[in-house]
Amino acid sequence: MATIRPLDRVAHRRVLVVGGGIAGIQAALEVAAAGLPVTLVEAGFSIGGRMAQLDKTFPTNDCAMCILSPRMLEISRHPLITIQTSTQAIEVRGRAGDFQVLLSRKPRFVDVGKCTGCGECVRVCPQSFPDPYNLGLSQTKAIHVPFPQAIPQAAYLTPEACRIFRGKSCEACIKVCPAGAINLQERAVEWRESVGVIILALGATPAPAGEFPGYGHPDVVTSVQFERLLSATGPGGGRLVRPSDHTEPARLAFIQCVGSRDPQAGAAYCSTVCCMASLKEALVAREISARRVESTIFYMDLRAQGKGYEGYLEQARDHGVGLVRSRVTGVAPQPRGGVLVRFTDARGRPREEPFDMAVLSVGLRPGGAIEALARRLGVGLNDHGFIQTSPLFQVTTARPGVLVCGAAREPMDIPESVTTASAAAAVASRLLTTASRTWSPKPKPIPSRVPESPPRIGVFLCHCGTNIAKTIDLAKLAAAVAQLPGVAHVEDNLFSCAVDSTTRMRETIQTQRLNRVVVAACSPRTHEGVFREVLAAAGLNPGYFAFANIREQCAWVHQTEPDAALTKALSLVAMAVSRAAVLSPIQPQSFPVIPRALVLGGGVAGMNASLTLADQGFHTYLVERESSLGGLARELFFTLEGPDPQEFLHQLQAAVYLHPNIEVLIQTELIKLTGHVGQFRSTVRRLTQDGAKARELSHGVIVAATGGREFRPQGSYLYGADPRVLTQRELEGKIHFGDLELPQVRSVVMIQCVGSREPGHPYCSRLCCSQALKNALLLKERYPLMGITILYRDLRAYGFRETYYLKAKDQGVTFIPFEATRPPQVTAARRRPLTVRVEDELLGQVVALSADLVVLSTGIEPAAGREALARQLRVAQTLDGWLQEAHQKLRPVDSATEGVFLCGVAHYPKSLGETAAQAQAAAIRAAGVLFQTELLASEIVAMITPETCRRCLACVELCPCGAVALSDGKPEVRLEVCRGCGVCAAECPAGAIRMSRGTEPELAAQITAACGSQVRTADD
Repeated sequence: MATIRPLDRVAHRRVLVVGGGIAGIQAALEVAAAGLPVTLVEAGFSIGGRMAQLDKTFPTNDCAMCILSPRMLEISRHPLITIQTSTQAIEVRGRAGDFQVLLSRKPRFVDVGKCTGCGECVRVCPQSFPDPYNLGLSQTKAIHVPFPQAIPQAAYLTPEACRIFRGKSCEACIKVCPAGAINLQERAVEWRESVGVIILALGATPAPAGEFPGYGHPDVVTSVQFERLLSATGPGGGRLVRPSDHTEPARLAFIQCVGSRDPQAGAAYCSTVCCMASLKEALVAREISARRVESTIFYMDLRAQGKGYEGYLEQARDHGVGLVRSRVTGVAPQPRGGVLVRFTDARGRPREEPFDMAVLSVGLRPGGAIEALARRLGVGLNDHGFIQTSPLFQVTTARPGVLVCGAAREPMDIPESVTTASAAAAVASRLLTTASRTWSPKPKPIPSRVPESPPRIGVFLCHCGTNIAKTIDLAKLAAAVAQLPGVAHVEDNLFSCAVDSTTRMRETIQTQRLNRVVVAACSPRTHEGVFREVLAAAGLNPGYFAFANIREQCAWVHQTEPDAALTKALSLVAMAVSRAAVLSPIQPQSFPVIPRALVLGGGVAGMNASLTLADQGFHTYLVERESSLGGLARELFFTLEGPDPQEFLHQLQAAVYLHPNIEVLIQTELIKLTGHVGQFRSTVRRLTQDGAKARELSHGVIVAATGGREFRPQGSYLYGADPRVLTQRELEGKIHFGDLELPQVRSVVMIQCVGSREPGHPYCSRLCCSQALKNALLLKERYPLMGITILYRDLRAYGFRETYYLKAKDQGVTFIPFEATRPPQVTAARRRPLTVRVEDELLGQVVALSADLVVLSTGIEPAAGREALARQLRVAQTLDGWLQEAHQKLRPVDSATEGVFLCGVAHYPKSLGETAAQAQAAAIRAAGVLFQTELLASEIVAMITPETCRRCLACVELCPCGAVALSDGKPEVRLEVCRGCGVCAAECPAGAIRMSRGTEPELAAQITAACGSQVRTADD
């Protein structure tokens, strides 16, 4: 950001990341990608954090561990990252660039360097105790591996549960350990680490539910416990049963805001994720019970303010999830089992309903270590106990060189945690700009050993928890696959991507002399790279790997047809096996990277991204269509939290124009783009006094920060027909410039969700509720007697914005909810105030409100021209028109087009602070490409057979990437440019072009397997 500048003196370039959850993992990986060594400190016995305990993630319902595990594997193998588990930071001295941190590691009584995670110690241990991973819902042994995918994959011993530490005789684990890894004499160790920057990724902890009336009954569980009940690695093995009698529940009650939005309990804030988590848990419970479970969610406001979240809410409604606006007063046990939920409904009437189980949606509280560590570090805490940051500088703390990310600063969802982690890494890299960089070793040449003949194919089947195994009988599938020609080995794993599974796979390839490998699991989009690395580590060319997606393409879409799913899974695996038998090795070429960046859009996002890239030495072109920088922020004069957005904007503008590495091109737009990651060629057109002039730019990456625009509600609620009806942005302008008519206004009615959550704009615009609260408080501050009423569907004051909701109530602002099917009606009469009619749920009747001003909280919509831009960048759009990220949870700023990154409102509406953080995240991801001197070309490329070519040049004209060029009059494919789309091969009239992958022999083998396979399952 504008006030972040590289440190003048850097004594130590190492970065310390405190916390090994998803935020800490992401921060560590990003810092290492920038060439800086990292020490990752985690207080627990494994990295993974809270995400490792989740079953699925919303709104895609991806398996949480399936998307987390590859990251955990990546960080465990990174040569620049040192992982220290069971370790805490005790003391910090020094200053930014030269910190000395005292670290203390408590004993785990198992040598991580020796332990192989074989499980022998667990097998013989006689002592059981409540499993921390399953939150006490099941038993584990006194010595055990934390969970199947744990990093490090090593056991730990709990002294409180161990017989020896309680004075009893027992050395069973010591006797059977084949590696001699158990050391009961281990003691705590302290040492000092010298670092330049510290990133705090301490996360948050679930709020206690002990004070909630009824908690303590076995069938009243917290939402975190319910996640474990749903999980394949939970106590039920993926089968949902209630704890009291282990029967399947028929009716579930989800009770929101337990430990959130409760000032008396010390949590006067919204925990942001709870509503969505309950929607997800209700849908997953329905799924794993074959649609037998009914769920009802008792809520105050349903806060689904994220990208795709409103659609997920509607999906839940369509699947029969009941939604009841209410306040639950308690839960009581019933004599014949189950519980009785007592609540006050939307009309204030006391009600009660019976359920088999109640799930308390507990909020998030500051992690237990935050207060003590913040005191040692000299960083402040806010009124809620989270680490204090500025609303516009979301990752910087009061102490220079100490940064924060994830839920340690405010409750947030996984995408925001990942984004702020990348942003913190970006700031760390900027602060340490003058430090030398060490790049991880270049990948070794890919083994090109020709496989032995005949093929010896290994097939590895994945349960994916219960995602696959609950639909497909994997034992029958394995037996059938073993009969396929060329198959020499078949095995199945609970999670094939887990550390122990990949290690065993590597060993199996070597010991069984496998020369082809097939994995039947989830999506190759997220996991193919993991298994290719296994092949390379085993000495086998990754080109001999084939992937069969039996989750998305089979188990998920045939959940109610297990027999048909098994048959289809066998066909998919048979096709992959046949393809594997004819695969050839891959030997991709490398090409140099152009160390320059193009940033499209000169708003807050574009300027932050440009500064982040430029501070790290990369020349950056900042392209803006308008005549000045600033974007939507030019019309913002206040923020809800207080900082002046105009001052912030002017600082950014000054920093951008003064930076020697930033070239600002205003009144300029992109008209043509060719090339690929590392070597893009852009043609831009700039409007000058002498007319439009074109210029070609060469660069390695692109950051799209093209913003959005305010929805214009022409014709809605008399907007455009009566000057007394205006938008929140127009009202903000009147307040800022001191409109002379405002002091005469006695009553204001604000209407929410205009241009959001309605046909044509079915998404939530995220900002509108905060905008209404901000303007209402500004008016109350200036005109205390003014009457203000806000009509809303759900007041989405997520996170700490809840405190401003409470403040507005305290200052006399009235809030009236309405249903989407019965929106307010606005009428006008001559020389009289406007009349707004709305049905008041509490009164059960329509009320008429007199209004001198009606203010519409209008949504944000994608910027004009986004379709053309998306086509140029080859980036997908959501159905609502926002640029689509590669993966919503773990790659929130990457697009599916390599080398193109997204940030700001072009991605989805967000606040200034959120925009700035996401811009920094996109920039450090882009810098990760630019820091590399060369990249590997795609393995899927077109190849021309000169003898067959007719020189019709159709391929030259059709190639969308400009990869086919003439050489001595003959077409030739530039392999570093080719992206393997196959257009040229499909159109070549002579059949002279073939693809390096998806060859005719591969396709023929798959078709033969699909149509002519004689293999049958055991029941056939």
